[in-house]
Amino acid sequence: MLWLRNFDEEFQYAHLNTISIGDISKLHKIVEFVQQEVRQSRVLKTADPEWYKQWHLNGEISPSMQINEAWNSGYTGRGIKIAIVDDGLQTDHVDLVSNVDTVNDYDYVDDDNNPMPPYGSSHGTQVAGLIAAEKDNNECIVGVAHQSSIVGVRLLGNRGLTDSEEAQALNHHINEIDIYSNSWGPPDGYGFYGPGTLTKEALKAGVQNGRNGKGVIFIFASGNGMTRDNCNGDGYVNSMYTVAITSVQQGENAWYSEVCAPALAATYGGSEEDRYLTTTTTTDECKTNGTQGTSFSAPIASGIIALALQANPYLTWRDVQHLIVLTSSRKGFNDTYSDWSVNGANKEFSQVLGYGLMDAEAMVKKAKTWATVPVQHTFTTRTSFPFISTISDMLSSDTINVPRSNRLIRSLEQVTVRIRFSYSKFRGATEIYLVSPSGTKSNLLHFRIDDALKHKRRGSLTWTFMSVHFWWENPVGTWRLKVGSYKGYSVVTLFSWSLTFYGTSINPLTQKRTTVPTTRSINTSDLKSVSTTTNTTSIPTTFTEPTLTSKTAYILTDTKFDVLSTETATIADSTTTDSFSLYTKLTTSTTGSEPSYFSSANKPVIIGGVVAGVILIGAFIVFISCKIIAGRVKAVDSTTTSTTPAVFTV
Repeated sequence: MLWLRNFDEEFQYAHLNTISIGDISKLHKIVEFVQQEVRQSRVLKTADPEWYKQWHLNGEISPSMQINEAWNSGYTGRGIKIAIVDDGLQTDHVDLVSNVDTVNDYDYVDDDNNPMPPYGSSHGTQVAGLIAAEKDNNECIVGVAHQSSIVGVRLLGNRGLTDSEEAQALNHHINEIDIYSNSWGPPDGYGFYGPGTLTKEALKAGVQNGRNGKGVIFIFASGNGMTRDNCNGDGYVNSMYTVAITSVQQGENAWYSEVCAPALAATYGGSEEDRYLTTTTTTDECKTNGTQGTSFSAPIASGIIALALQANPYLTWRDVQHLIVLTSSRKGFNDTYSDWSVNGANKEFSQVLGYGLMDAEAMVKKAKTWATVPVQHTFTTRTSFPFISTISDMLSSDTINVPRSNRLIRSLEQVTVRIRFSYSKFRGATEIYLVSPSGTKSNLLHFRIDDALKHKRRGSLTWTFMSVHFWWENPVGTWRLKVGSYKGYSVVTLFSWSLTFYGTSINPLTQKRTTVPTTRSINTSDLKSVSTTTNTTSIPTTFTEPTLTSKTAYILTDTKFDVLSTETATIADSTTTDSFSLYTKLTTSTTGSEPSYFSSANKPVIIGGVVAGVILIGAFIVFISCKIIAGRVKAVDSTTTSTTPAVFTV
């Protein structure tokens, strides 16, 4: 018997190596069966009643985040603790109760140990279900890290937040908690808002000291402002200490996703109608209708990271970032709006989706053998003050060069740009792009109509933007900042900007040091024509305050010129002694101007004149003496002006 499987019918696609019917006769007579093998995904069976609605996990949608495959490898989030920083957590929810760590729960709104939300507030409970809903308990759904522990940290309430409250919540038990899942932030669409001083320090302390020095993982939802917003206006999202996560829907970015240079990657966040996410909600219920947004992408990412930390609990906060970049990908996303390109390290990225869809299976596999990344270095350029303005809708640009002598960073992570600019009107029309020496272009800010309408009048702004699009690139070379206004709605003037680079001197993927040879041929294309002058004077290696060697100054009485006095000072060091003249204006004539010969270069001329004057005076005295001796002294007219210079002490 000979049977050839039909791929188009069996698997909905054709295999490149499928044997054609015409080839069957060429097979050996002992061949009874021909079948092309292909690997297929298999999902775990679960008794949870809403599993069939969990399209983001059950294999119904493609491309997949490969979470089932990570489960099949034995990773469930066991031993990892995740804080749900939100509007509260129903700690006794039937599908969550077995995974809630009540010992570490806290309510920063009411200042007690009970994070239970008030009636009608279920956002935090929905987030928690996507992370840690129990598996096979015949209740509701399954969470991505369904054996992890969750901690309720209630921060959001009916009142506004203070800086100290945010700081306390984000440093809550930083040696007990591994991941902080944050699905909150400033309003969408307008403004430039960020953490206060205390919260900035809390984020820094979390990555430096949390998890006993390995650093906690701060996950933040990138925002739902759609094309009308840019996440770089959110100072929580564009912090180098956080991981910004955005959303996708099938085959493209989610309709509510923002342009987001700080976004590292994306997960499914739900869309409309049959693609809402199903999760837990208050009063022991499950919810499907309306569950969508980056608020729900962030907890899915938190769950995937929990699987990776279970695979390798020694991962640092920066290791996690590198693993996300390495294992996330574009796969299956062909929409044009996401604006895909390849950076200088040959890594594909999107202006909207970062490095693409997260892959749980790939991440846990890489995590198991991952070598800790080298120490991070920081390098800040000198501030450039271009004072350039846009004309019409043209982009003005300025450059900053990172020299080849820089050996501190050869493999980039984050790049931040501190910018001060003004606008004649409509602030939201401002557009800013950063281009690396490799030609990688990152959209730092684009037209935001809501911000333009809220800020119609002239103003200025100083803000720090961040991009992850240059990951693993070498920073050496010319960086270009482009600034303009959408359709010429405003005149934008760039006052100043500087770059801060974060990265390593060693390639984190190969763990090999990138060095610059001490002797090498010069590439003439790197050279610029520069006019120079030769100075043969030895330059002192140290400088000391000048000391005066003479305190006598001479008034040179000349009615044609400004009258100056001179002091001689000496600069001394271990290698050379040099003298120069200090000129001080004493009196000013109404006629004439300062002559060119009043300079240190012409000091011998002045000295010669003084000597000649002294000789003449001496001759005159001798002449008068002779007259006295001869008894023929004549009276001198009282109006005669003495040519002897007046002398005074400084």
